[in-house]
Amino acid sequence: MCWWVWGSSCPSGSVCWLSCHYLLSVLAVLLIILPFSAFLRCKDTLSYILTVEGKPYTIHLKKHVFIRDDFRIYMSDETGFSMSDSTHIRGDCYYHGSIEGVPSSAVTLSACAGLRGLLQFHNASFGIEPLDSSPTFEHFVYRMSSENTAGFLFAQSRPRAAGEGLQEPPSDAAQLPKYVEVYVVLDKALYNYLGSDLNAVTQKMIQVFSFVNNIFNPLNMTVVLSSMELWMQQNRIPTDGAADELLQQFLQWKRSHLALQPYDVTYLFVYRDQADFAVATSPGTLCGSDASSAVAVLQRAVTLESFSVLLAQLLGRSLGMGFDDGRGCRCPTHTCVMESAALHISGTKAFSSCSTADLEQFLRRDGGRCLLHGPPLQGSSPRRSPTCGNGVVERGEQCDCGSAEACSKDKCCAKGCVFKPRAKCSSGLCCEGCQFKAPNTLCRPSTDAQCDLPEFCNGSSASCPPDVYVQDGHSCEHGTGYCYRGHCQSAELQCQQLYGRGSRSAPVVCYEELNSQRDRFGHCGYHPRHGYRACAWRNLRCGKLICTYPHSAPLETDTAAVIYARVREQLCVSLYLLNAPASQDPLLVPAGTKCGSEMVCINSTCHPHSVLGYDCNSEIQCHGHGVCNNRRHCHCHPGWKPPDCRQRGSRLGGSIDSGVQLPQRSSPQHRTQRNAERKGALLAACLLLPAVPVALLLVLLRRELRVRRFGNGER
Repeated sequence: MCWWVWGSSCPSGSVCWLSCHYLLSVLAVLLIILPFSAFLRCKDTLSYILTVEGKPYTIHLKKHVFIRDDFRIYMSDETGFSMSDSTHIRGDCYYHGSIEGVPSSAVTLSACAGLRGLLQFHNASFGIEPLDSSPTFEHFVYRMSSENTAGFLFAQSRPRAAGEGLQEPPSDAAQLPKYVEVYVVLDKALYNYLGSDLNAVTQKMIQVFSFVNNIFNPLNMTVVLSSMELWMQQNRIPTDGAADELLQQFLQWKRSHLALQPYDVTYLFVYRDQADFAVATSPGTLCGSDASSAVAVLQRAVTLESFSVLLAQLLGRSLGMGFDDGRGCRCPTHTCVMESAALHISGTKAFSSCSTADLEQFLRRDGGRCLLHGPPLQGSSPRRSPTCGNGVVERGEQCDCGSAEACSKDKCCAKGCVFKPRAKCSSGLCCEGCQFKAPNTLCRPSTDAQCDLPEFCNGSSASCPPDVYVQDGHSCEHGTGYCYRGHCQSAELQCQQLYGRGSRSAPVVCYEELNSQRDRFGHCGYHPRHGYRACAWRNLRCGKLICTYPHSAPLETDTAAVIYARVREQLCVSLYLLNAPASQDPLLVPAGTKCGSEMVCINSTCHPHSVLGYDCNSEIQCHGHGVCNNRRHCHCHPGWKPPDCRQRGSRLGGSIDSGVQLPQRSSPQHRTQRNAERKGALLAACLLLPAVPVALLLVLLRRELRVRRFGNGER
């Protein structure tokens, strides 16, 4: 599919247009020809003309603001210390809209830095993303698939009793603007899964809530992202265990830690490779004083689109909505939000007649009294002043030790949110004993020897630099894989991890034999209506992981079923985990795995390597002594100096992003080093100079001796 786009409402009268290029008919790349400043001055409405397969469509977009004006990101390190930041958050560049003349269409886009979001037709969704740091504003468009989404697993806690809290609200309550303020907490596993980068994780979460808002807009309801907390180093509560147990632990933690935060509902988002539940909540308790909390699980291979549908269902349950299955509901689009199968289906979704009736009933019971108070959104009011004593470092505060009792015990922070005398910091990965750790102290080691990169303290900050890794698409594991999000995705490594040394990724004949079977041992994904999908020829190596089996004894396991296949003298093996849901097979080849020469797996499909946007020639850019990181800067090998690894001199190597500090010419460290070099040279000269005349004298004596011996021989 090919997309052509022109902008009919661009800043300063400029013409915005996109041109199209084909990549093996699998992926369309959009080349944006317009100044970057066009995205920095977002208008309230935008329109674009798109040509899809020769037919033009007009997209109409309207700005939608859903982030609180005093939005904060709270970050917790391994000591439990919290600090907040909001300086890099923009809430004025998100748009919702539709495609003119296409019933049941929806468009959700961010124009903060390029175009990013969803184009949804009635039964298909397409993602749009910019290629990072592309000087010509290249984007790529790809078909979204929800077929790997986890099955519908809804755990409930304390169901709402019938007839509870009956009161008559105003008759037009359903037509009034409504607002739901959400405070989001991400556990450490999810933070790592989404990229371990503050900006990337924040952008993805805001994008999810943009999708959710597109679903709730027809109900005249805005889902406001109030604040977000990231458990970056360790979880504040255990996030394993059963659904109800985790929900109750989160409720208990919330009561003691979130008293000063504005919200109607708090969500804990956790990541698990596989789980026996997707959400845990208390239906119909949105405006309750205590029980308005929920837990949602993002599982491997679930798209952000599917996760946003899961959150819409979760919020719908908190608004008193039941599921549509078996109720005879009328749906204005192809798929109803509260259908169980909605998680597995791409395209637009809307609330059914049953859902709107449930919401009206919830409002009549006065259950939605908290929804009618509109919060201050970005750009509409001054920012809230920081609150000293809440245990969170906010703008203008050096530290925040919390209560007076806690401050009396704190060695670094005093009451009034200022450092104690001689203290430079109070917490952080690069703070120790109220002082900054020495420059070049390791603060975040590499988690993958080939594709992740270490970070170091810079000696002037308590924070460890943001996590960086080798640029996606860099070759690893002797050319058998690619770096992807900080991990070497090599089928060879994956097979060795499963079956031990000697196992390798199977020949293509084994992949063809097993991944064309459409069963639990060989497939390219699962659809709840159609079952397992067979792999197309080009996608054989992106389906189930098939390995060679080098051992003489069978594999002993109680948690998986094993199938062996001998194909052309090769013994191949495939596993099926017994407790894993069919819709989310953890033994599918991970995204970023190599599937051929200059080809890579993304969503069980083999794409050209160019989709990763890898543009680094390390031999030229890094002079053969380093690799490019995900910010496209050289990370030098030990012994070579950044930024371009041209000169020797840095013991640690590193990059301009890793925190490594090099001696400056005017710094005491540099002067000490130069003085040491001069003293060494002077000492060497003092030792060598006296030896020069001695050596000359020895040479002359030896020559004289030889002359005398020669003369004696003649006589």
